[in-house]
Amino acid sequence: MYKVILVDDEKAIRQGLKAIIDWQRHGFEVIGEAGNGREAMLRHQELKPDLMVMDVRMPGVDGLQVIEEIRKVDKECQFIILSGHADFSYAKRAISWGVNAYLLKPVDTDELQNELDRIGGVLKEASGSLQIKEQTSAQQLEDQIVSLLMYDEEGHRTAMEQPKEPELDWCSYRVMLLKLHPPLGSHVNDRTEVRRKLAERFESSGTGIVFAAEPFVGVLLNERVPNKLQANSMYLDLEESLLGLNGGFSAAAGDPVHQLGDIGLSYSQAVRLLKEEFLFRGERRVILKRPPLNLAANGARADEPTGPDLNALADKLFYALDIGSKDSVRRILDEGGQSIAAYDGAEQAMKTAFSQWISLALTKLSKTSDTAFTATQDALSVVAEIYEQPDLRSLRQMLEDRLLGLTERISTFSSESAIKQILDFVERHYAENLKLETLAGLFNYNSGYLGKMFKSFTGDTFHNYLDKVRIRNAKHLLAGGLKVHQVATRVGYASADYFHLKFKKYIGESPSRYKMKLTKTTSG
Repeated sequence: MYKVILVDDEKAIRQGLKAIIDWQRHGFEVIGEAGNGREAMLRHQELKPDLMVMDVRMPGVDGLQVIEEIRKVDKECQFIILSGHADFSYAKRAISWGVNAYLLKPVDTDELQNELDRIGGVLKEASGSLQIKEQTSAQQLEDQIVSLLMYDEEGHRTAMEQPKEPELDWCSYRVMLLKLHPPLGSHVNDRTEVRRKLAERFESSGTGIVFAAEPFVGVLLNERVPNKLQANSMYLDLEESLLGLNGGFSAAAGDPVHQLGDIGLSYSQAVRLLKEEFLFRGERRVILKRPPLNLAANGARADEPTGPDLNALADKLFYALDIGSKDSVRRILDEGGQSIAAYDGAEQAMKTAFSQWISLALTKLSKTSDTAFTATQDALSVVAEIYEQPDLRSLRQMLEDRLLGLTERISTFSSESAIKQILDFVERHYAENLKLETLAGLFNYNSGYLGKMFKSFTGDTFHNYLDKVRIRNAKHLLAGGLKVHQVATRVGYASADYFHLKFKKYIGESPSRYKMKLTKTTSG
């Protein structure tokens, strides 16, 4: 319905006009009245009518003076003049101000209704043109915003020419991006509907402008107070706005900027965060910062390109599984996850690294005993399950459940003291690069305290005890006919010369002489 204000200094005429015309049938609705010119101007300012039906001669300010003032601020409003006199000078002035019709009193009902139909057509045509203009303007605004986003991931502008900035004057600007997750069994989501719903939420309230930035849907936020975006409440707001959306979404926002021309920096930050959404997917909050990560297992920081040492991580996990320490398994899963995420938080990269890490550890474990071999063969399906997990939290929990179940099948834990468990561990792993610090971590002891406790129980330092276990096993291997350099490697010494020194220290003669004496004894 188009809005109408009736203006006449005689109340009876205003009431008559309302009664004799079926305004709604012609697409109009009378929303107000005015009894003089000044009141008419106030009503126009307040109600923003599409049409004013107005008497010419009124006390104070006449009808044409009213139209002249209104035309200074409103070029679109339509006017029908009612006059008791066929005065050509009035008609001439009315035409100059764009009056649509000049009707004489008493008003001819048919004539007035014909004019309403004609003016209704004019308004409809103008409305269509305005809608096209608004759509064009909105598209131009979106195009201008997108042109400002031409930055690479390092924050460098990639556009060859400086783009034209849209006419926005906000306190600060922040880019928020949504990554849509298609529903199960589908590869697409209705982006058009998502954009429409987001526009209803942000554009209608003046708090943001929605734009397309494949493969994301973006919102340029009008951040009236910088750095006040509430990650949790904004996510819940998005959920409510997108109620009924098939599939879910992840959302991330870059830092706010004070200059419109710098929104590309905020955009590139949001893109980087969404590339690592696997780290925080399912947390129901807009991601504003990368989750904090500890040092990697190999000592590398997140910005170093060396990557996690999967072999070292596999050794740690293997040891924890072998001794059946559930606390150690949990701790090493956290350490390994942090190390992998610190290097590359992208979903596929992380799943590949996890699968390699777990495969290495299980392969090592399978070689320790027949029981372990059978148990690990059953557990190998965990590697395939890694690729089925929707987020890092689910992946971490799945691995913990499966690996703790594995420890229960092969566990050698008993009520023995920690030192006896450690001695048993050394007997099984003496040929590896064992360190007191490694055992302290596995058994959750301070390394200094464990060293004192170890010496108190065995009478030897850890390193001396390890050497003695290695030399004892070396004697058996030499007796079995292996060469000295082969034995050195088998018992955990990287150098045959170093093995020679250790053997002579504890046995009193070189391994070659010891083997020669054994040979003579056997042959004799």
